[in-house]
Amino acid sequence: MQSITSGQPVSSPIEIKGTASLKNGQILFGKVNKVFPNQTAEIQIGHQKMIATLDIPLRTGEKYWFQVQHPIEGKVVLKALDSPDLNISGLKGTAAQLIAHLGITPEPAATKLAEYLLTNSLPITKETFQSALQWLKTADAAEVGLPVIKTMFIQQLPFVKDVFDALFTQSKGEPFHKLLSGFKQQLQDGGPGTRTAVKLMEVLDSLRVAKQNQLQQIGLQKLVTTWLNSDSTPEMKSGAFSLLQKTGFVPKEITESVFLEILIDGAEARSGIPKNSSIDKLHQGLQLLSEAKRGAFAKVEEIEIAINLILNSHEHEETKLPIDVHSIQRKNISAEKLSPLAFHLLQSAFFEAAAKKAVGGNIEVNDLIGYLNKNTERVAESKGKAGELLFQSLNKLPEAQYARINEKLVLSHVLDTEFQTFDFTNGPSVAHQLKEMTKILGLQLEHALINLSGDNMAGFPKDLETLKPLLLKLLNEQIPASIKEMAEQILNRITAQQILSQENGPIQNLLLTLPLNLGSTQTDLTIQWSGRKTKDGKIDPDYCRVLFYLELERIKETVIDMQVQNRIIKVTVINGHGAILEEAAGQYLDNLRVNLGKMDYRLSGVSFVNPVNEKDRDLRVKLIPFSEAGSYSGVDIRI
Repeated sequence: MQSITSGQPVSSPIEIKGTASLKNGQILFGKVNKVFPNQTAEIQIGHQKMIATLDIPLRTGEKYWFQVQHPIEGKVVLKALDSPDLNISGLKGTAAQLIAHLGITPEPAATKLAEYLLTNSLPITKETFQSALQWLKTADAAEVGLPVIKTMFIQQLPFVKDVFDALFTQSKGEPFHKLLSGFKQQLQDGGPGTRTAVKLMEVLDSLRVAKQNQLQQIGLQKLVTTWLNSDSTPEMKSGAFSLLQKTGFVPKEITESVFLEILIDGAEARSGIPKNSSIDKLHQGLQLLSEAKRGAFAKVEEIEIAINLILNSHEHEETKLPIDVHSIQRKNISAEKLSPLAFHLLQSAFFEAAAKKAVGGNIEVNDLIGYLNKNTERVAESKGKAGELLFQSLNKLPEAQYARINEKLVLSHVLDTEFQTFDFTNGPSVAHQLKEMTKILGLQLEHALINLSGDNMAGFPKDLETLKPLLLKLLNEQIPASIKEMAEQILNRITAQQILSQENGPIQNLLLTLPLNLGSTQTDLTIQWSGRKTKDGKIDPDYCRVLFYLELERIKETVIDMQVQNRIIKVTVINGHGAILEEAAGQYLDNLRVNLGKMDYRLSGVSFVNPVNEKDRDLRVKLIPFSEAGSYSGVDIRI
């Protein structure tokens, strides 16, 4: 801590408890420990001692209210305020006197705030007290809001409502993945349908949120598109078609060519078709094939020309075929020759629908599925069965072993694409994915704005197509109140990560919370990183501390605390099932030690802690990370 007598101007931070700064006008409650000549004294505020110049002589051992005054010759002056019976009034009486000093109307909320500020020895001004009181009333959750106020003082953050709102939302602790999933569901159910909303759906899709609940919704779609995908191998195509039969979407007793022939034969009789371009083209093409089967053409080549005309037509346009396309010498063409053309039509229709991102694309793909099978009850059952097959495969349930090899390939492919997770065995891959997800969240937006120049203008629009700027844009549009409220919560969560990822002198703090899929389970991965900075501004890998927070399905809350000192690593795993985890992890510790050695690190040990007492509980996830660490105060701390 800088000494008050060091001659620093008042604008330079004078720290209490190594964290909060003294500023002109602040009111403090402290005790006079020692009195020196020239009206100087050792004052104790909370647990922090300081040397200050006093405006009047005071008695040793007595407690007083002090107000920070303008400096005289570079020294801070503490003015003693009139406060009778402070030594016997207790916390409630002291809080009442503080409220009276500030000229605040006495009320329970003000008393609670005053008591909290006094208990934590936080500096007070009338302006900060009034602001904090108003924010707490609006938030209507003092037990959550009060620690946020403390964090703002300790971290020396701007004392403004936007910062409070961001940290308050963070401190409530609602899982980030649930916020994102709920927001996506709201956009799907009642979103405004604007370009901004559609782009937000794309971004949320790229974060892979809400996938578990969508197994039934997307499962059948993925099986159909895998069957039709031109990039699928013959084995994948046959496996997808076989799974479509297992779901009941395609009758089990028919082959692929028979199914295509049924589509051709039924084209003329189909009615009540949804109006969208991909279905229009598919329907016209199948009608054409139906005509060809009855003798409208002489050669397959003529049909191919006609189908290409249909596929290249504009949306919702009825294709007018040239007269010379229809041959004068006509003959019936076998279904065997027409089936590949029907398959090509299906491929084109589903490719066009799937290419339309977010809401529009999902609707068109569902419409196409409805076109292929008009029995809505059967389609609903097939969706449920597809979701069940995927769930069995995902969780490696006994039922999954009965799937054929080609079917297992398809299920694995769908799960890999829809439930893509971090490959924690590959460090560079994890690093790359973390960077990509920070970009998707928009955590680098302000950095991109600050460093914007003519050279990188071309890439800047991509920064505006990320979650944070899209949320800001959506909040300026006409949207339902429920969607606005959730958008604000997500925006606050992102901003809180940015606020809490800050530089403190040579110490760098980083906080990152990401939605994570682990098999069928969705959770948050929170990484908290503190460390000394190197000369080039990066975190020193020789001295740092990294904490991982995970909420897992069976073993619940898990914290991994990794401390690095001079490239010696100590790992602490904090979990309610510590003994079980220690036994399970034993076989991997030698590998961990060897592989860390290859990276020039030495493992000093791995301990497993059961959070059963208060000391261990302090190691568990804090609602606002770094709040106790405070700001850097002139000591190069190696964690």
